[in-house]
Amino acid sequence: MTKDTFPKAVEDTSHMQNPFIVGERLYLRPLEPGQDNHLYSTWLNDEEIRRYFSVYPTSDTRGKERLDNMYKDFRHILFGIANKEDNRLMGLVGLKDINVLNQSAEFYVIIGDRSAWGKGYGTEATKLMLRYGFLELNLNRIQTQDMEENIGGWRADEKAGFKYEGTLREVMPRFGKFHNVKVYSMLRSEYLESFQG
Repeated sequence: MTKDTFPKAVEDTSHMQNPFIVGERLYLRPLEPGQDNHLYSTWLNDEEIRRYFSVYPTSDTRGKERLDNMYKDFRHILFGIANKEDNRLMGLVGLKDINVLNQSAEFYVIIGDRSAWGKGYGTEATKLMLRYGFLELNLNRIQTQDMEENIGGWRADEKAGFKYEGTLREVMPRFGKFHNVKVYSMLRSEYLESFQG
């Protein structure tokens, strides 16, 4: 009898806010547009974060509209990353451009809370999202793209098991010049071999 044949203890999630996927130190939950829009817009306006993710200013009202629209679009799935200890929202993780026919999507993660940087929360959220994408959404390929200068971003992708595919040259204009973007991907077969084997 293997360890997987024993029933797993069910974790008490009653203290968590609407948990969808529960990990070791964090959980993923749907964002509440009326509640989370301020943090969302604050993070996207943060100079250090927006250099890699967004060039458009985001107000609380605009943030709420964007979150509302994302939840109406089934090609984009977005979760908040919350700390299990205190329910503090630390970031965002999502799959966008979900293509049901090709069974593919693009992955991204943003740790917006600066006090949570460098502590492995992005890696844990990535692993939870990969499990969701491959095992629940039945995707075959998940890719991610990082600006070449976003060393922390592409190193986290490599740490999570993504494979480097190549570099798109000068595709993203930021701060007066065009930047290269590194493309990484993971296939379901690679995920199953690495995380289920």
